[in-house]
Amino acid sequence: METVLFLCHRIPFPPNKGDKIATYHRLKYLNERYNVVLGCFIDDANDFQYIPNVEALCDELHVVDLCNKSNVLTGIASLLKAKPVSTFFYESDSMQNWVDDVVKRKGIERLYAYSASASQFIEGEQYASHKRVLDMTDVDSDKWRQYAQKKPFYSSWIYSRESNLLSRYEQQILSKFDAVTLVTSEERDLFKQMSPSSQHEKIYTLENGVDTEYFDIDASYDETDKPSPEHEFICFTGAMDYWANVDAVVWFAEKVWPQLRAQKPNLYFYIVGGNPSSAVSALANIDGIVVTGRVVDVRPFVARSLLCVAPLRIARGVQNKILEAMSMSKPVVMTSMGQEGIELPEEQLPFVLDEPSQQVGAIMSLINDEDARDKLGNKNRSWILSRYSWNSALTFLSELLERNRNNKK
Repeated sequence: METVLFLCHRIPFPPNKGDKIATYHRLKYLNERYNVVLGCFIDDANDFQYIPNVEALCDELHVVDLCNKSNVLTGIASLLKAKPVSTFFYESDSMQNWVDDVVKRKGIERLYAYSASASQFIEGEQYASHKRVLDMTDVDSDKWRQYAQKKPFYSSWIYSRESNLLSRYEQQILSKFDAVTLVTSEERDLFKQMSPSSQHEKIYTLENGVDTEYFDIDASYDETDKPSPEHEFICFTGAMDYWANVDAVVWFAEKVWPQLRAQKPNLYFYIVGGNPSSAVSALANIDGIVVTGRVVDVRPFVARSLLCVAPLRIARGVQNKILEAMSMSKPVVMTSMGQEGIELPEEQLPFVLDEPSQQVGAIMSLINDEDARDKLGNKNRSWILSRYSWNSALTFLSELLERNRNNKK
């Protein structure tokens, strides 16, 4: 087998949050078809324990520790250098030197980066003759634009600046690389609208999948952490230091939860995910809301829940939390932003709702009708099995890495 260089901005294990799920399955897919050398970063000290899991899936691994890097100092330095914080935070001589060495040492021709932050290490002119693919996943510059619109005037300029600088960088990479992939057709079309027509033929869709064996309500779970057996509850899963998730649960707690608790006083709302921000942690002071913090396995919480909610108001790409809940035979009440990029069965569509009162009605209707709840959950599971396997989703990746290879020498 030939060798591929794979770069990503976070160690691809454990597959317990959006980007780690995506990168883990990409690594696993590539490992079955190529010799993989992997460069990645660790920004959470808890992740060092997983290095052996990743080493088992690649021929060579280089890890850069970012745990003690200051976000504030990085932000100030990026202001002085007029660079986007999103990429500047990951600048690393150690990573660049390793990439330059391993590509030359192993004669690697195929270079694959996940996220614009990782692409900077293979954008140099010395790699112009190599096959280069960037999996951008989402149009991050537009995400920062959305953030700017929701922030107070005194901080929105920071987000606008990041959006503008990152947009320029995205176009710079597009002009140099052979292909850029986005996770949904909506993201692909948006990026095409932002890009010169001469570059459109290099912009593709590379969808996510679901590990349907792992996210199966009948699978065995690690129940080190589990919900109280006395609680009837609905749940939200996700990284709880991610601003879009924080915004979602705070909005839900303020706008939807009081009406739900008034109608069903013994109902609980579980917010399941690591590193809860102060705003999320504060929600635990509200009657009926449980903030778990980091858990070993989210599946016991999803499995035991009556249903899952995904009230995203800012979203980019595919929400894995929705696909995973559906794979575990759960109904999901979601916003239209949460549903973006996900094809749903007809029976699930009425539960895509943006108004608080609509969500209250939908959630209560499912809570009060166990048969309807089970029927929708079973339909969701069948739908995921038929449409969202990882191997079928990632077949196009190897095609891109092989395409027109002889012309790149």
